[in-house]
Amino acid sequence: MLRNLISRNNFDWLKALAAVLLWMVALAYLISFYGYPFQSALIDSAIHSVLILFGFWLLENVFKYYLPKRSQALMVINFGWVLAVALVFAGDYLLGIFIDSEIEYLDFKSIVMPIKGLIAFILFVSWAALLVFNAKIEDQIKSKERQEKIDQMAKDAELYHLRQQLQPHFLFNSLNSISALIKSQPEKAREMVLQLAEFLRGTIKKDDQNWLTVSEEKEYLNLYLDIEKVRFGHRLKVEFQIDESALEAKVPPLMIQPLLENSIKHGLYGVTGEVVINIKFELHNKYLIVSLSNPFDLSTGQAKGTGFGLDAVKRRLYLLFGRNDLLQTNAIEKIFTVNIKIPQRND
Repeated sequence: MLRNLISRNNFDWLKALAAVLLWMVALAYLISFYGYPFQSALIDSAIHSVLILFGFWLLENVFKYYLPKRSQALMVINFGWVLAVALVFAGDYLLGIFIDSEIEYLDFKSIVMPIKGLIAFILFVSWAALLVFNAKIEDQIKSKERQEKIDQMAKDAELYHLRQQLQPHFLFNSLNSISALIKSQPEKAREMVLQLAEFLRGTIKKDDQNWLTVSEEKEYLNLYLDIEKVRFGHRLKVEFQIDESALEAKVPPLMIQPLLENSIKHGLYGVTGEVVINIKFELHNKYLIVSLSNPFDLSTGQAKGTGFGLDAVKRRLYLLFGRNDLLQTNAIEKIFTVNIKIPQRND
């Protein structure tokens, strides 16, 4: 504590020095009030104040390297009385050197020696207890900071792992479509390869710290839709509804694309005609509300899949915001809707 005060770049140490000097003068004045010479009283006050500060410094250096456990609390008291006895004898010796000609004052200091020892004992024990308590608090704070860093690293690792899963998940589907087109429609296969490369170039380097605006996200979604339209042609139609207030709202990268992929997969399964998928962005009370809706028909069966897209998005939302209520789904009158709420950061 003293070490930190001295090492600071501001003027706190000057304030502490001024307080010590004021203490010395006040103590000397109190002694001189009882009829003893002020100069001798000031020397007495300065010697014992310096000795007390030295004891504080010594205790701080001892407890810097060794902290007694709760069962060793007696050690704190032992340090206190050892230092108090040392202070009394050292003070007595130094006073004999500096004011040896004033017999009356030397008699006074012999009378008050036990009082000085008791005061020094109380000060040293209190300071030692404070040092131990402060050290334990600092250890707890450091332990908490380490745990928070570990938790953050684990969260970042899981987010990275989810993104690494999302990209191959989409990539494999696209490659399967390209493979199916190579023989029958090689030009469309080539077009799809180029569009896939353009899409991956824009998304593969994105991370969860660099959010996109809704207008930027729409551009990436359009790149993705260009790829899907090669597969499905005129059957796929996607309509965007974006409130003007939501254009500059922020979205974590690759948050909407898995949901759109899920809508296309389940919306077009078992359907031969045109399918319309609606995507809506709106800003409400510092939340970006994104809704995706697609038709579905249980009578035609269910598309094969593990539900990875929805689960991955829900997990990412939890890792980013610590909430499980930001993704909701509902199915009404053969329309399946996914709603997500994205809290907006104060960048």
